[in-house]
Amino acid sequence: MNTNRLSFLTPLVCRLIFALLLVFNFANSWHYLTHDCPIDLSGDEAQYWDWSRHLDLAYYSKGPMVAYIIHASCAVLGDTMPAVRLPALILAIGTAICTYWLTRKLFGSDRLALGAVVLGAIVPMYTAGGMLMTIDPPLFFFWALATCLAAAAIFEHRNWAWPLAGIVAGLGVLTKYAMLLWPPFVLLFLWLDPTSRPKFKTPGPWAMLLIAFLFLIPVGIWNARHSWVSLHHVAGQTGTDSTGGLGRGNLLAFVGAQFGAVNPALAVILIWSVIDTLRSPASEPHRRAMRYLLVIGGSLFVLCLLDSLRAKVQVNWPAPAYFTLLILTAYFIATHWKQTRIWFIAAVVFGVSIQPLLADLTRLYPVVAWVDRTFPRKSGVPRLRVKNVDMEYKLRGMNDPFATTVNLQLQKLPPGAFVLCEAYEDASELAFYLPGHPKTYFAGSYWTDVSVRRRWTQFDLWPDRSLDQPELFGKDAIYIGHAGYAPLKESFTTMQRLPDINISVRGMPVQSIEMWRGIGFKGMNRPVGEGPR
Repeated sequence: MNTNRLSFLTPLVCRLIFALLLVFNFANSWHYLTHDCPIDLSGDEAQYWDWSRHLDLAYYSKGPMVAYIIHASCAVLGDTMPAVRLPALILAIGTAICTYWLTRKLFGSDRLALGAVVLGAIVPMYTAGGMLMTIDPPLFFFWALATCLAAAAIFEHRNWAWPLAGIVAGLGVLTKYAMLLWPPFVLLFLWLDPTSRPKFKTPGPWAMLLIAFLFLIPVGIWNARHSWVSLHHVAGQTGTDSTGGLGRGNLLAFVGAQFGAVNPALAVILIWSVIDTLRSPASEPHRRAMRYLLVIGGSLFVLCLLDSLRAKVQVNWPAPAYFTLLILTAYFIATHWKQTRIWFIAAVVFGVSIQPLLADLTRLYPVVAWVDRTFPRKSGVPRLRVKNVDMEYKLRGMNDPFATTVNLQLQKLPPGAFVLCEAYEDASELAFYLPGHPKTYFAGSYWTDVSVRRRWTQFDLWPDRSLDQPELFGKDAIYIGHAGYAPLKESFTTMQRLPDINISVRGMPVQSIEMWRGIGFKGMNRPVGEGPR
Protein backbone atom coordinates (compact mmCIF):
# COMPACT_ATOMS: atom_id res chain seq x y z
CA MET A 1 0.00 0.00 0.00
CA ASN A 2 1.27 3.48 -0.89
CA THR A 3 1.93 5.02 2.51
CA ASN A 4 2.39 8.51 0.99
CA ARG A 5 -1.35 8.67 0.35
CA LEU A 6 -1.95 8.03 4.03
CA SER A 7 0.57 10.53 5.35
CA PHE A 8 -2.23 12.59 6.87
CA LEU A 9 -2.93 9.68 9.23
CA THR A 10 -0.46 10.68 11.88
CA PRO A 11 -0.54 8.81 15.20
CA LEU A 12 -2.55 11.64 16.77
CA VAL A 13 -5.07 11.70 13.92
CA CYS A 14 -5.45 7.90 14.07
CA ARG A 15 -6.14 8.01 17.78
CA LEU A 16 -8.66 10.82 17.40
CA ILE A 17 -10.47 8.90 14.66
CA PHE A 18 -10.43 5.80 16.85
CA ALA A 19 -11.91 7.71 19.79
CA LEU A 20 -14.63 9.21 17.59
CA LEU A 21 -15.46 5.75 16.22
CA LEU A 22 -15.88 4.41 19.75
CA VAL A 23 -18.21 7.26 20.71
CA PHE A 24 -20.21 6.99 17.48
CA ASN A 25 -20.61 3.21 17.69
CA PHE A 26 -21.71 3.33 21.32
CA ALA A 27 -24.20 6.15 20.70
CA ASN A 28 -25.57 4.44 17.60
CA SER A 29 -25.94 1.09 19.38
CA TRP A 30 -27.59 2.65 22.43
CA HIS A 31 -30.05 4.48 20.19
CA TYR A 32 -30.81 1.18 18.43
CA LEU A 33 -31.61 -0.51 21.76
CA THR A 34 -33.71 2.32 23.18
CA HIS A 35 -35.73 3.42 20.13
CA ASP A 36 -38.08 0.70 18.84
CA CYS A 37 -35.48 -2.05 18.84
CA PRO A 38 -36.78 -4.80 16.51
CA ILE A 39 -35.44 -7.68 18.61
CA ASP A 40 -36.43 -8.66 22.12
CA LEU A 41 -34.16 -10.53 24.50
CA SER A 42 -33.04 -13.94 23.29
CA GLY A 43 -33.79 -17.00 25.38
CA ASP A 44 -30.20 -17.12 26.61
CA GLU A 45 -30.14 -13.42 27.50
CA ALA A 46 -33.35 -13.82 29.48
CA GLN A 47 -31.95 -16.93 31.15
CA TYR A 48 -28.80 -15.09 32.24
CA TRP A 49 -30.96 -12.24 33.55
CA ASP A 50 -32.93 -14.79 35.59
CA TRP A 51 -29.61 -16.09 36.95
CA SER A 52 -28.73 -12.52 37.94
CA ARG A 53 -31.70 -12.56 40.33
CA HIS A 54 -30.11 -15.50 42.17
CA LEU A 55 -26.39 -14.74 42.47
CA ASP A 56 -24.33 -17.86 43.12
CA LEU A 57 -20.82 -19.31 42.77
CA ALA A 58 -21.72 -20.92 39.44
CA TYR A 59 -24.66 -22.12 37.39
CA TYR A 60 -25.65 -25.27 35.52
CA SER A 61 -23.86 -24.56 32.24
CA LYS A 62 -21.61 -21.57 32.94
CA GLY A 63 -19.64 -19.73 35.56
CA PRO A 64 -21.19 -16.75 37.36
CA MET A 65 -19.59 -13.81 35.54
CA VAL A 66 -22.39 -13.07 33.07
CA ALA A 67 -24.98 -13.08 35.89
CA TYR A 68 -22.96 -10.67 38.02
CA ILE A 69 -22.41 -8.29 35.09
CA ILE A 70 -26.12 -8.19 34.23
CA HIS A 71 -27.00 -7.84 37.92
CA ALA A 72 -24.76 -4.76 38.21
CA SER A 73 -26.25 -3.13 35.10
CA CYS A 74 -29.87 -3.80 36.11
CA ALA A 75 -29.17 -2.56 39.64
CA VAL A 76 -28.47 0.84 38.10
CA LEU A 77 -30.93 0.98 35.19
CA GLY A 78 -33.68 -1.43 36.28
CA ASP A 79 -34.84 -4.70 34.77
CA THR A 80 -35.17 -3.50 31.20
CA MET A 81 -33.93 -4.82 27.88
CA PRO A 82 -31.41 -1.96 27.33
CA ALA A 83 -30.07 -2.48 30.87
CA VAL A 84 -29.46 -6.16 30.19
CA ARG A 85 -27.62 -5.37 26.96
CA LEU A 86 -25.68 -2.26 28.05
CA PRO A 87 -22.67 -4.32 29.27
CA ALA A 88 -22.26 -5.75 25.77
CA LEU A 89 -21.77 -2.23 24.40
CA ILE A 90 -19.23 -1.34 27.09
CA LEU A 91 -17.33 -4.59 26.65
CA ALA A 92 -17.20 -3.98 22.89
CA ILE A 93 -15.41 -0.69 23.58
CA GLY A 94 -12.91 -2.53 25.77
CA THR A 95 -12.28 -5.14 23.07
CA ALA A 96 -11.74 -2.43 20.44
CA ILE A 97 -9.19 -0.72 22.71
CA CYS A 98 -7.40 -4.06 23.11
CA THR A 99 -7.34 -4.49 19.33
CA TYR A 100 -5.82 -1.06 18.81
CA TRP A 101 -3.32 -1.43 21.65
CA LEU A 102 -2.09 -4.90 20.67
CA THR A 103 -1.72 -4.02 16.98
CA ARG A 104 0.17 -0.84 17.87
CA LYS A 105 2.50 -2.68 20.25
CA LEU A 106 3.28 -5.59 17.95
CA PHE A 107 3.69 -3.68 14.67
CA GLY A 108 4.47 -0.12 15.81
CA SER A 109 1.83 1.49 13.57
CA ASP A 110 -1.21 3.52 14.57
CA ARG A 111 -2.46 3.34 11.00
CA LEU A 112 -2.42 -0.45 11.11
CA ALA A 113 -4.05 -0.39 14.55
CA LEU A 114 -6.87 1.79 13.22
CA GLY A 115 -7.18 -0.48 10.19
CA ALA A 116 -7.47 -3.59 12.37
CA VAL A 117 -10.30 -1.99 14.34
CA VAL A 118 -12.13 -0.91 11.18
CA LEU A 119 -11.68 -4.39 9.72
CA GLY A 120 -13.81 -5.79 12.53
CA ALA A 121 -16.67 -3.53 11.42
CA ILE A 122 -17.19 -5.59 8.25
CA VAL A 123 -17.45 -8.91 10.10
CA PRO A 124 -21.15 -9.95 10.17
CA MET A 125 -20.63 -12.03 13.33
CA TYR A 126 -19.55 -8.95 15.25
CA THR A 127 -22.37 -6.80 13.88
CA ALA A 128 -25.12 -9.35 14.50
CA GLY A 129 -24.01 -10.47 17.95
CA GLY A 130 -22.28 -7.40 19.28
CA MET A 131 -25.35 -6.05 21.04
CA LEU A 132 -26.62 -9.30 22.55
CA MET A 133 -25.61 -9.80 26.18
CA THR A 134 -24.73 -13.47 26.04
CA ILE A 135 -21.47 -14.90 27.37
CA ASP A 136 -19.68 -13.91 24.15
CA PRO A 137 -19.01 -10.18 24.82
CA PRO A 138 -17.34 -10.74 28.22
CA LEU A 139 -15.47 -13.83 26.99
CA PHE A 140 -14.20 -11.95 23.95
CA PHE A 141 -13.07 -9.02 26.10
CA PHE A 142 -11.27 -11.14 28.68
CA TRP A 143 -9.62 -13.18 25.91
CA ALA A 144 -8.46 -9.96 24.22
CA LEU A 145 -7.21 -8.30 27.40
CA ALA A 146 -5.37 -11.43 28.55
CA THR A 147 -3.73 -11.68 25.12
CA CYS A 148 -2.57 -8.06 25.40
CA LEU A 149 -1.10 -8.65 28.87
CA ALA A 150 0.68 -11.81 27.74
CA ALA A 151 2.12 -9.88 24.79
CA ALA A 152 3.45 -7.23 27.18
CA ALA A 153 5.10 -9.97 29.24
CA ILE A 154 6.57 -11.80 26.25
CA PHE A 155 7.60 -9.01 23.90
CA GLU A 156 8.33 -6.22 26.38
CA HIS A 157 9.50 -8.39 29.31
CA ARG A 158 6.94 -6.82 31.67
CA ASN A 159 6.98 -9.44 34.40
CA TRP A 160 4.14 -7.75 36.27
CA ALA A 161 1.89 -8.59 33.32
CA TRP A 162 2.04 -12.36 33.95
CA PRO A 163 -0.07 -12.42 37.14
CA LEU A 164 -2.46 -9.83 35.69
CA ALA A 165 -2.91 -12.03 32.63
CA GLY A 166 -3.71 -14.91 34.98
CA ILE A 167 -6.35 -12.83 36.79
CA VAL A 168 -7.98 -11.74 33.54
CA ALA A 169 -7.90 -15.30 32.20
CA GLY A 170 -9.51 -16.43 35.45
CA LEU A 171 -12.32 -13.92 34.99
CA GLY A 172 -12.74 -15.35 31.51
CA VAL A 173 -12.99 -18.85 32.98
CA LEU A 174 -15.83 -17.61 35.18
CA THR A 175 -17.52 -16.46 31.97
CA LYS A 176 -17.06 -19.57 29.84
CA TYR A 177 -14.97 -22.64 30.52
CA ALA A 178 -13.45 -22.45 27.02
CA MET A 179 -11.16 -19.75 28.46
CA LEU A 180 -9.26 -22.59 30.15
CA LEU A 181 -7.71 -23.21 26.73
CA TRP A 182 -6.09 -19.77 26.57
CA PRO A 183 -3.20 -20.28 29.07
CA PRO A 184 -2.02 -23.49 27.32
CA PHE A 185 -2.05 -21.60 24.01
CA VAL A 186 0.33 -19.02 25.52
CA LEU A 187 2.60 -21.80 26.79
CA LEU A 188 2.46 -23.39 23.34
CA PHE A 189 3.77 -20.19 21.79
CA LEU A 190 6.57 -19.98 24.35
CA TRP A 191 7.58 -23.53 23.44
CA LEU A 192 7.41 -22.95 19.67
CA ASP A 193 9.28 -19.62 19.78
CA PRO A 194 13.01 -20.12 20.45
CA THR A 195 13.40 -16.55 21.70
CA SER A 196 10.62 -17.00 24.24
CA ARG A 197 11.50 -20.53 25.37
CA PRO A 198 13.80 -19.40 28.22
CA LYS A 199 10.75 -17.86 29.91
CA PHE A 200 9.79 -21.38 30.96
CA LYS A 201 12.59 -21.07 33.53
CA THR A 202 11.03 -17.97 35.05
CA PRO A 203 8.04 -17.94 37.45
CA GLY A 204 5.90 -15.63 35.28
CA PRO A 205 4.17 -18.12 32.94
CA TRP A 206 3.58 -20.61 35.75
CA ALA A 207 2.12 -17.88 37.98
CA MET A 208 -0.24 -16.97 35.14
CA LEU A 209 -1.32 -20.59 34.76
CA LEU A 210 -1.79 -21.15 38.49
CA ILE A 211 -3.74 -17.93 39.06
CA ALA A 212 -6.06 -18.64 36.12
CA PHE A 213 -6.88 -22.12 37.39
CA LEU A 214 -7.40 -20.87 40.95
CA PHE A 215 -10.54 -19.16 39.68
CA LEU A 216 -12.02 -22.62 39.25
CA ILE A 217 -12.22 -23.03 43.03
CA PRO A 218 -15.68 -21.42 43.48
CA VAL A 219 -16.92 -23.28 40.40
CA GLY A 220 -15.55 -26.51 41.84
CA ILE A 221 -17.20 -25.90 45.21
CA TRP A 222 -20.55 -25.24 43.54
CA ASN A 223 -20.27 -28.29 41.28
CA ALA A 224 -19.30 -30.55 44.17
CA ARG A 225 -22.60 -29.55 45.77
CA HIS A 226 -24.52 -30.21 42.54
CA SER A 227 -23.23 -33.60 41.31
CA TRP A 228 -20.71 -32.03 38.90
CA VAL A 229 -23.46 -31.01 36.52
CA SER A 230 -21.30 -28.50 34.63
CA LEU A 231 -18.72 -31.17 33.86
CA HIS A 232 -21.40 -33.47 32.45
CA HIS A 233 -22.94 -30.61 30.48
CA VAL A 234 -19.67 -29.46 28.88
CA ALA A 235 -18.71 -33.06 28.03
CA GLY A 236 -22.05 -33.54 26.31
CA GLN A 237 -21.86 -30.25 24.41
CA THR A 238 -18.34 -30.86 23.11
CA GLY A 239 -18.85 -34.54 22.33
CA THR A 240 -16.13 -35.71 24.71
CA ASP A 241 -18.52 -38.07 26.48
CA SER A 242 -20.21 -41.18 25.07
CA THR A 243 -22.60 -39.05 23.00
CA GLY A 244 -19.84 -37.85 20.67
CA GLY A 245 -19.09 -39.54 17.38
CA LEU A 246 -18.48 -38.99 13.68
CA GLY A 247 -22.20 -39.24 13.01
CA ARG A 248 -22.89 -36.25 15.27
CA GLY A 249 -20.37 -33.81 13.83
CA ASN A 250 -21.09 -30.88 11.52
CA LEU A 251 -17.72 -30.19 9.86
CA LEU A 252 -19.01 -28.93 6.50
CA ALA A 253 -21.80 -26.88 8.07
CA PHE A 254 -19.34 -25.42 10.59
CA VAL A 255 -16.81 -24.38 7.92
CA GLY A 256 -19.52 -22.90 5.70
CA ALA A 257 -20.97 -20.97 8.63
CA GLN A 258 -17.56 -19.51 9.44
CA PHE A 259 -17.20 -18.12 5.92
CA GLY A 260 -20.55 -16.40 6.25
CA ALA A 261 -19.99 -15.22 9.81
CA VAL A 262 -16.56 -13.71 9.09
CA ASN A 263 -17.35 -12.31 5.61
CA PRO A 264 -16.62 -14.63 2.65
CA ALA A 265 -14.04 -12.42 0.94
CA LEU A 266 -12.38 -11.51 4.23
CA ALA A 267 -12.23 -15.19 5.15
CA VAL A 268 -10.22 -15.84 1.98
CA ILE A 269 -7.71 -13.14 2.94
CA LEU A 270 -7.58 -14.51 6.49
CA ILE A 271 -6.68 -18.00 5.23
CA TRP A 272 -4.15 -16.41 2.90
CA SER A 273 -2.57 -14.54 5.80
CA VAL A 274 -2.32 -17.74 7.86
CA ILE A 275 -0.51 -19.53 5.03
CA ASP A 276 1.80 -16.55 4.59
CA THR A 277 2.60 -16.55 8.30
CA LEU A 278 3.45 -20.25 8.28
CA ARG A 279 5.76 -19.67 5.32
CA SER A 280 7.25 -16.39 6.54
CA PRO A 281 11.07 -16.25 6.25
CA ALA A 282 13.41 -15.42 9.08
CA SER A 283 14.00 -12.04 7.44
CA GLU A 284 10.38 -10.99 8.11
CA PRO A 285 10.75 -8.20 10.72
CA HIS A 286 7.50 -9.06 12.50
CA ARG A 287 7.71 -12.83 12.29
CA ARG A 288 7.44 -13.38 16.07
CA ALA A 289 4.43 -11.10 16.36
CA MET A 290 2.72 -12.80 13.42
CA ARG A 291 3.25 -16.24 14.89
CA TYR A 292 2.04 -15.12 18.31
CA LEU A 293 -1.19 -13.95 16.76
CA LEU A 294 -1.50 -17.17 14.79
CA VAL A 295 -0.87 -19.51 17.72
CA ILE A 296 -3.31 -17.77 20.08
CA GLY A 297 -6.11 -17.58 17.52
CA GLY A 298 -5.34 -20.49 15.23
CA SER A 299 -5.10 -23.02 18.06
CA LEU A 300 -8.65 -22.32 19.19
CA PHE A 301 -9.98 -22.50 15.65
CA VAL A 302 -8.24 -25.83 14.99
CA LEU A 303 -9.70 -27.31 18.17
CA CYS A 304 -13.20 -26.19 17.15
CA LEU A 305 -12.61 -27.62 13.67
CA LEU A 306 -11.56 -30.99 15.09
CA ASP A 307 -14.46 -31.00 17.54
CA SER A 308 -16.87 -30.45 14.64
CA LEU A 309 -15.95 -33.97 13.46
CA ARG A 310 -17.75 -35.52 16.44
CA ALA A 311 -20.11 -32.91 17.88
CA LYS A 312 -22.30 -30.04 16.73
CA VAL A 313 -20.05 -27.01 17.06
CA GLN A 314 -21.91 -23.70 17.20
CA VAL A 315 -20.91 -20.91 14.84
CA ASN A 316 -19.86 -18.60 17.72
CA TRP A 317 -17.52 -21.03 19.48
CA PRO A 318 -14.33 -19.94 17.65
CA ALA A 319 -15.23 -16.22 17.88
CA PRO A 320 -12.34 -15.32 20.26
CA ALA A 321 -9.90 -16.77 17.71
CA TYR A 322 -10.68 -13.93 15.35
CA PHE A 323 -9.40 -11.32 17.79
CA THR A 324 -5.80 -12.10 16.84
CA LEU A 325 -6.47 -13.58 13.40
CA LEU A 326 -8.06 -10.34 12.18
CA ILE A 327 -5.05 -8.34 13.38
CA LEU A 328 -2.89 -10.76 11.42
CA THR A 329 -5.17 -10.29 8.41
CA ALA A 330 -4.90 -6.50 8.67
CA TYR A 331 -1.10 -6.73 8.64
CA PHE A 332 -1.21 -9.05 5.63
CA ILE A 333 -3.46 -6.67 3.70
CA ALA A 334 -1.16 -3.74 4.51
CA THR A 335 1.96 -5.60 3.34
CA HIS A 336 0.37 -7.36 0.33
CA TRP A 337 -1.95 -4.66 -0.89
CA LYS A 338 -1.60 -5.29 -4.63
CA GLN A 339 -2.36 -9.00 -4.23
CA THR A 340 -5.25 -8.56 -1.83
CA ARG A 341 -6.94 -5.32 -2.88
CA ILE A 342 -9.62 -6.97 -5.07
CA TRP A 343 -10.53 -9.36 -2.26
CA PHE A 344 -10.41 -6.52 0.26
CA ILE A 345 -12.72 -4.32 -1.83
CA ALA A 346 -15.11 -7.26 -2.18
CA ALA A 347 -15.01 -7.75 1.60
CA VAL A 348 -15.77 -4.07 2.21
CA VAL A 349 -18.63 -4.05 -0.30
CA PHE A 350 -20.13 -7.17 1.28
CA GLY A 351 -19.59 -5.95 4.84
CA VAL A 352 -21.05 -2.49 4.23
CA SER A 353 -23.99 -3.65 2.09
CA ILE A 354 -25.10 -6.23 4.64
CA GLN A 355 -25.15 -3.77 7.56
CA PRO A 356 -28.73 -2.52 6.96
CA LEU A 357 -29.98 -6.11 6.74
CA LEU A 358 -28.20 -7.16 9.93
CA ALA A 359 -29.75 -4.19 11.73
CA ASP A 360 -33.19 -5.48 10.78
CA LEU A 361 -33.39 -8.81 8.97
CA THR A 362 -37.15 -8.43 8.59
CA ARG A 363 -36.31 -6.36 5.52
CA LEU A 364 -35.84 -9.71 3.79
CA TYR A 365 -39.38 -10.85 4.60
CA PRO A 366 -40.84 -9.39 1.36
CA VAL A 367 -38.39 -11.60 -0.52
CA VAL A 368 -39.76 -14.64 1.31
CA ALA A 369 -43.30 -13.57 0.46
CA TRP A 370 -42.41 -13.06 -3.22
CA VAL A 371 -40.84 -16.51 -3.47
CA ASP A 372 -43.93 -18.10 -1.92
CA ARG A 373 -46.21 -16.27 -4.37
CA THR A 374 -44.06 -16.91 -7.42
CA PHE A 375 -43.23 -20.55 -6.81
CA PRO A 376 -46.16 -22.63 -5.52
CA ARG A 377 -45.37 -25.59 -3.28
CA LYS A 378 -45.81 -28.08 -6.14
CA SER A 379 -43.28 -26.29 -8.37
CA GLY A 380 -40.34 -28.25 -6.98
CA VAL A 381 -38.62 -25.12 -5.68
CA PRO A 382 -37.72 -25.59 -1.97
CA ARG A 383 -40.04 -23.53 0.19
CA LEU A 384 -38.39 -20.44 1.66
CA ARG A 385 -39.32 -19.70 5.25
CA VAL A 386 -38.70 -16.74 7.53
CA LYS A 387 -36.28 -18.78 9.64
CA ASN A 388 -34.16 -19.42 6.52
CA VAL A 389 -33.33 -15.73 6.16
CA ASP A 390 -33.69 -14.42 9.71
CA MET A 391 -31.41 -15.92 12.35
CA GLU A 392 -33.09 -13.67 14.92
CA TYR A 393 -36.68 -14.72 14.21
CA LYS A 394 -37.06 -16.22 17.70
CA LEU A 395 -36.27 -12.82 19.22
CA ARG A 396 -39.29 -11.16 17.63
CA GLY A 397 -42.57 -10.66 19.44
CA MET A 398 -41.41 -12.05 22.79
CA ASN A 399 -42.74 -9.02 24.66
CA ASP A 400 -45.77 -8.41 22.50
CA PRO A 401 -47.72 -10.46 21.55
CA PHE A 402 -46.13 -13.44 23.36
CA ALA A 403 -45.88 -12.19 26.96
CA THR A 404 -48.87 -9.88 26.53
CA THR A 405 -51.13 -12.75 25.46
CA VAL A 406 -49.89 -15.06 28.22
CA ASN A 407 -50.53 -12.34 30.78
CA LEU A 408 -54.10 -11.84 29.56
CA GLN A 409 -54.80 -15.55 29.98
CA LEU A 410 -53.01 -15.64 33.34
CA GLN A 411 -55.28 -12.90 34.67
CA LYS A 412 -58.32 -15.13 34.00
CA LEU A 413 -57.04 -17.79 36.40
CA PRO A 414 -57.40 -17.80 40.20
CA PRO A 415 -54.71 -16.13 42.35
CA GLY A 416 -51.55 -18.22 42.62
CA ALA A 417 -51.67 -19.47 39.03
CA PHE A 418 -48.23 -19.99 37.50
CA VAL A 419 -46.53 -20.29 34.11
CA LEU A 420 -45.12 -23.62 32.94
CA CYS A 421 -43.11 -24.05 29.71
CA GLU A 422 -41.75 -26.92 27.70
CA ALA A 423 -38.64 -24.89 26.76
CA TYR A 424 -36.38 -23.05 29.20
CA GLU A 425 -36.08 -20.22 26.67
CA ASP A 426 -39.83 -19.53 26.84
CA ALA A 427 -39.81 -19.79 30.64
CA SER A 428 -36.95 -17.28 30.79
CA GLU A 429 -38.57 -14.87 28.32
CA LEU A 430 -41.82 -14.87 30.27
CA ALA A 431 -40.03 -14.41 33.59
CA PHE A 432 -38.55 -11.23 32.14
CA TYR A 433 -41.47 -9.82 30.14
CA LEU A 434 -44.47 -10.69 32.33
CA PRO A 435 -45.48 -7.91 34.76
CA GLY A 436 -43.75 -8.28 38.10
CA HIS A 437 -41.13 -10.70 36.74
CA PRO A 438 -42.71 -13.81 38.32
CA LYS A 439 -41.12 -17.19 38.87
CA THR A 440 -41.70 -19.41 35.88
CA TYR A 441 -41.25 -23.16 35.57
CA PHE A 442 -39.58 -25.49 33.07
CA ALA A 443 -41.06 -28.91 32.26
CA GLY A 444 -39.09 -30.20 29.27
CA SER A 445 -36.56 -32.16 31.32
CA TYR A 446 -39.38 -34.18 32.95
CA TRP A 447 -40.55 -35.94 29.78
CA THR A 448 -40.61 -39.74 29.99
CA ASP A 449 -39.77 -40.20 26.30
CA VAL A 450 -36.02 -39.68 26.04
CA SER A 451 -36.28 -38.80 22.33
CA VAL A 452 -38.12 -35.56 23.17
CA ARG A 453 -36.80 -34.96 26.69
CA ARG A 454 -34.86 -31.72 26.95
CA ARG A 455 -31.55 -31.35 28.74
CA TRP A 456 -31.38 -30.03 32.26
CA THR A 457 -30.99 -26.31 32.89
CA GLN A 458 -30.58 -24.09 35.93
CA PHE A 459 -34.35 -24.36 36.47
CA ASP A 460 -33.80 -28.00 37.47
CA LEU A 461 -31.33 -27.03 40.21
CA TRP A 462 -33.36 -24.32 41.93
CA PRO A 463 -35.46 -25.99 44.66
CA ASP A 464 -38.20 -23.39 44.30
CA ARG A 465 -38.64 -24.30 40.60
CA SER A 466 -39.13 -28.01 41.22
CA LEU A 467 -42.39 -29.41 39.86
CA ASP A 468 -42.90 -31.87 42.70
CA GLN A 469 -43.15 -29.25 45.45
CA PRO A 470 -46.49 -29.33 47.35
CA GLU A 471 -46.79 -25.54 47.15
CA LEU A 472 -47.84 -25.91 43.49
CA PHE A 473 -50.39 -28.68 44.00
CA GLY A 474 -53.97 -27.74 43.18
CA LYS A 475 -52.99 -24.52 41.39
CA ASP A 476 -53.88 -23.64 37.80
CA ALA A 477 -51.33 -22.75 35.16
CA ILE A 478 -50.75 -21.44 31.68
CA TYR A 479 -48.67 -24.00 29.81
CA ILE A 480 -46.57 -23.12 26.75
CA GLY A 481 -45.54 -25.98 24.50
CA HIS A 482 -46.72 -29.36 23.22
CA ALA A 483 -49.09 -31.02 25.68
CA GLY A 484 -48.88 -34.63 24.51
CA TYR A 485 -45.83 -35.70 26.52
CA ALA A 486 -45.96 -37.81 29.66
CA PRO A 487 -46.04 -37.03 32.54
CA LEU A 488 -47.48 -33.60 31.63
CA LYS A 489 -50.83 -34.92 30.42
CA GLU A 490 -51.39 -36.66 33.76
CA SER A 491 -50.21 -33.73 35.88
CA PHE A 492 -53.37 -31.61 35.57
CA THR A 493 -56.96 -32.50 36.32
CA THR A 494 -57.94 -30.88 33.03
CA MET A 495 -56.02 -29.27 30.17
CA GLN A 496 -57.78 -26.92 27.77
CA ARG A 497 -56.31 -25.83 24.46
CA LEU A 498 -56.20 -22.06 24.07
CA PRO A 499 -55.73 -20.22 20.77
CA ASP A 500 -52.14 -20.39 19.52
CA ILE A 501 -50.03 -17.28 19.88
CA ASN A 502 -49.25 -16.26 16.32
CA ILE A 503 -46.35 -13.86 15.89
CA SER A 504 -46.25 -12.00 12.59
CA VAL A 505 -43.88 -9.29 11.36
CA ARG A 506 -44.35 -7.32 8.14
CA GLY A 507 -47.32 -9.52 7.37
CA MET A 508 -45.25 -12.70 7.50
CA PRO A 509 -45.84 -15.48 10.06
CA VAL A 510 -42.77 -15.80 12.28
CA GLN A 511 -43.80 -18.25 14.99
CA SER A 512 -46.89 -20.09 16.16
CA ILE A 513 -46.74 -21.02 19.86
CA GLU A 514 -49.08 -23.50 21.51
CA MET A 515 -50.80 -22.34 24.70
CA TRP A 516 -52.86 -24.37 27.16
CA ARG A 517 -54.82 -23.78 30.36
CA GLY A 518 -54.05 -26.37 33.03
CA ILE A 519 -56.56 -26.84 35.84
CA GLY A 520 -55.58 -28.41 39.16
CA PHE A 521 -51.86 -29.18 39.05
CA LYS A 522 -51.03 -32.55 40.64
CA GLY A 523 -47.25 -32.26 40.53
CA MET A 524 -44.75 -33.86 38.20
CA ASN A 525 -42.06 -36.45 38.93
CA ARG A 526 -38.89 -37.05 36.99
CA PRO A 527 -38.40 -40.28 35.04
CA VAL A 528 -36.78 -43.00 37.16
CA GLY A 529 -33.00 -42.78 37.01
CA GLU A 530 -33.01 -39.45 35.17
CA GLY A 531 -30.30 -37.04 36.30
CA PRO A 532 -28.38 -34.00 35.09
CA ARG A 533 -27.29 -34.05 31.46
